[in-house]
Order: sequence, then C-alpha cells, then structure tokens
Amino acid sequence: MEEKRRSMISPSLPSVQTVQIFGDRVYSPAAFAKLLGISKQELLEKEAKGITPPAQRNARHARYYKLEDVVKYRSCLGIPSPVKSIRKQLFLNFKGGTGKSSLSASYGFRLAQMGFRTLLIDLDPQGHLTQCLGLNNEVFPKTLFNSLVEKEEIEKVIVRTDLPTLNIIPSNLNLSPVELSLFSMNSREFRLKRLLSTIEKNYDVIVMDASPSIGLLNLNAILASNDLLIPVLADFLSYHGLKILFETLSTIEEDFSFVFENIFIFLNRYNESHRICRRSKKALETHYKKYLINTMIRQDTKIAEATSLGTPIFLFAQSSKGASDIQSLIDEIFGLKGNGYDG
Repeated sequence: MEEKRRSMISPSLPSVQTVQIFGDRVYSPAAFAKLLGISKQELLEKEAKGITPPAQRNARHARYYKLEDVVKYRSCLGIPSPVKSIRKQLFLNFKGGTGKSSLSASYGFRLAQMGFRTLLIDLDPQGHLTQCLGLNNEVFPKTLFNSLVEKEEIEKVIVRTDLPTLNIIPSNLNLSPVELSLFSMNSREFRLKRLLSTIEKNYDVIVMDASPSIGLLNLNAILASNDLLIPVLADFLSYHGLKILFETLSTIEEDFSFVFENIFIFLNRYNESHRICRRSKKALETHYKKYLINTMIRQDTKIAEATSLGTPIFLFAQSSKGASDIQSLIDEIFGLKGNGYDG
C-alpha cells in the first residue's frame, strides 16, 4: 500500500538529471563585478591587463558574461572561497507562513550565482522550495526518501541545474512516508548527517528548507547542520513559535549533546511604519539579542510576486528591496563586504 501511494506522483517518468532555472540570461559587466566582489572598473582593468579572459560580446559589441564565468574568473583573480569549511544551513521555524521557503530558495540561488558550490535540499513533502525555483515538483520521481530509507545512492537523487554551481534535491508527496519509515530504523536521528557526509566535500554550502514542525526528518536536519537560520515575522504568533523552537532545541541539546555553531534570527516582511513591527523588533532585541542579526528583510511585494511566479527574486526583480536585503543577509552571515547587488 505504501509503495502504491509513493508511486502516485509521475510513476512513469524517468529520472530527471538536469533542469533549467537560469535560462539564457547573461550578466552585464556591473552585475558580474558585483558577484565577484569587485568594482566594474577593476574588472575591466584586469581584462585589459590580460589577467582575465576577454569578455564575450553581443551583436552591439557590448560585453556580457555567462553562468560558468563566475567560477572561472574567481580562479583567474585568485579570489578564495569565503567559506573555509562546508556550511550546512537549515531554514526552520515552527510557525508556518514566515516566508521561509521563498527566502531559502533565493538565498541558495544567490549563493550559487556568487560562485559558491551550493546544494539545496527540500525537506517538505509539499515541495515549496522546489516550486520557488520554478520547478514542477511532480516531475521528480526521486526525493530524499529514496536515499534515507531505501538507501539509494544520493548522487542519483541530486538534480543538477543549468547554473553549474547549483544542485537540488527536490521534494514532493513521495517524501511523505519518511517519518514513519525512519521510526523503526537504527540510528534514525543521524541518517541524514551520515548521508550528507558522503557528498559534502563537493559543496561549499548545503541549504535545507524544513517544514514548520518537529519530527524525525527535521530532527535529522538539525543534527546534520552547522547553522540555523530562523526567519520571523513581526507578530505575536511568530514570537510564540520562536519560543517553542528554542525549548525544543534545549531538549535536543540535552538528549544529543548537540549545539548549533551559529543561530541567526532575522525579521522578514518588516515594515518600520507599522507599530507592531517596531514592538516585535524590540521584543527580539530584548530576549534574543544574542542571535538576532542586523539584516532585516523589508516588506516587498516583489518577493511575493516572484514566489507566485516560481522564480528567485534575483531573476525577477534584481534591483528590488528584497534582492538587496537577501544579499545583505548573505553578506552578514558569511562576513562579506562590498558584494551588494544592484542589477
């Protein structure tokens, strides 16, 4: 019966190996320089001196750069990876509707654009992260279930994208039985950690998006992660969800002797003109100052529009407040400066 239920999604479809997200877009010199963390002038100077390959030109003789050029140019310029060791990062909040999936999709996509070797993992059977990347989650016959429970090689579950630095493990309803299946397995809480240890050397960052609940899969994700990223709305319910999350983390610390290396709390959909937002910010500063970071994702309809269209904000509205704020989030978390994005 379980096998029949899991095969309800696209049972006749072959394994999907590569998907298109970026399409035929190219970078302008200004946008490309931002990705590298240098100025446009410096980029052109390096090209003139032969330090980097000459840019490609379009019919109007204007310079442009392709997806694969980011990694190539970082190597030519001797720009080291800002990640000294693999970062496994989990987006989690026990309250739903905080914008977690759309943020994690654009966050991970942007990391890949910047040259980070990035793996995005969708841990929610509803497949919201997958959909926020513009992918039809129903076409993927394999999810994390196949590797965690059926012990299939994880490389056969990973889907590559047309962005050379971005891979994804998609999700759909085929992931649904994972909680029940894990329950009777040995070392059930550490199966994801062990699974990721076999591939983590291939990536700079692994970004996971979890459903707003506590269960065996999310417990696996917590124990497999270095960093916890918690988006919080400026309202009472989000604040209450945060309290429950920290109580749960305290229990996990006692039971498994596990502590996150970093916990980052940040406000999402923040509007300074709203009194409730200012009050919530003050409450967070009072009770969670140790974890609250400076970056706030301001309220921006462009993020909602991008989500509804299934596209990362950096492809939909590259000069928007939302894109700027997510870039600031990355800069603060990774200690970067000068990589602000303006299109």
